[in-house]
Amino acid sequence: MRRCGLALLAGLLAIGCGGGGDGTGPTPGSISVSAGNNQVGAAGAALAESLAVIVRDQGGAPLVGVNVTFSVTAGGGTVSPGSRVTDAGGIAKTRRTLGPNAGTQTVNATAGSLAPVQFSAVSQINGAVNIANSTTGALTDTVGAIKAESLTVLVTNQSATPIQGVTVTWASTGGAVSATSVPTSAAGLSKVRFTYGTGAGNQSATATVTGLVGSPVAITLNGTAGTAVAIAKTAGDNGTAAVSSQVTYTVQSRDSHGNAKGGATIDWAVASGGGSIAPAQNTTAANGNASATRTLGGGTGDQTATATANGLAGAPSVTFTTTAAVLVQVADFSFTPSSLTVPTGTVVTWQWQGTTATHNVTFSTAGAPADIPNRNSGSVARTFSTLGTFDYSCTIHPAMTGHVTVTP
Repeated sequence: MRRCGLALLAGLLAIGCGGGGDGTGPTPGSISVSAGNNQVGAAGAALAESLAVIVRDQGGAPLVGVNVTFSVTAGGGTVSPGSRVTDAGGIAKTRRTLGPNAGTQTVNATAGSLAPVQFSAVSQINGAVNIANSTTGALTDTVGAIKAESLTVLVTNQSATPIQGVTVTWASTGGAVSATSVPTSAAGLSKVRFTYGTGAGNQSATATVTGLVGSPVAITLNGTAGTAVAIAKTAGDNGTAAVSSQVTYTVQSRDSHGNAKGGATIDWAVASGGGSIAPAQNTTAANGNASATRTLGGGTGDQTATATANGLAGAPSVTFTTTAAVLVQVADFSFTPSSLTVPTGTVVTWQWQGTTATHNVTFSTAGAPADIPNRNSGSVARTFSTLGTFDYSCTIHPAMTGHVTVTP
């Protein structure tokens, strides 16, 4: 009889001290949500109802003394306490304080080695959860124009129901919005008028309600150039080129705000220095540009050509100037041409190509112009007023030599 009693006591102790998931309590068979799931609350505030789970043994009976851990898995905020032991009914509870943003936020509850169960809650800001673009109509217009339809955003709750009275903050880049703060209407809409800025290209507006899902809403618009009213030189002016060589001139047609605008007819003409220019007429492209090739005359000095937009009001015109010169190119380790014959009084220009090593021009003949010191870019001119042959070299690279012969 005594032996049977000892065996029964040992069995009861074994049942009462059965291993939990961490070896410190009873072993749970299941965990499930008991209360507090799918609540809706204000961002940053505690939910009205505690989160509760029930833990059961292998036979389905509530299990006391099991440690349950609660952890935030999405949305921020806190749980308090982070862990709790189940009571006599197998229940463990915690309080949930939502994070600062709107949207779905979750918490997991874990007991031993069982798969966690999840609690979900919806966080609202002033009753709202979502903000989305609801703008209609074209998002392209001429610079300075007012968009025909308002920029609009829609604010709703988790059920897509419009929410009134939520203040939306508006801002813009490139253009301007009619107000910086507009509360939503009964239809959940916040609207502003947009005025395009004076610069062509992308412009934007943003609608913000901090913390809402989808915030900030970015709306991109495109301002297009207005009517062309002027032309401007963009390439080829005030350069130096070899006598009788070719240079390219480029003009750009622009609107009253300086934006490039294509479609202007340009008439090209030689103004001084002889030579030619082609084509005689062309039309500016979509980027506002039109180019012509100028063949310089045979003389040295300034030579000019004009570009005129006769089809624009006032027929705006610009003048290009190129200095025609006798050129020696300084590139790599040579002077090109290395031999020149010129009449007295000729200006010879040495032109460094900008990617070459440092070179100089040092004359070895009496009566020559002044030497040109070390450099690796730009151009320097010398006038030859004395008859004779003038030898020169680069003293850094003695193999680089040349000469200029001056005739009557």
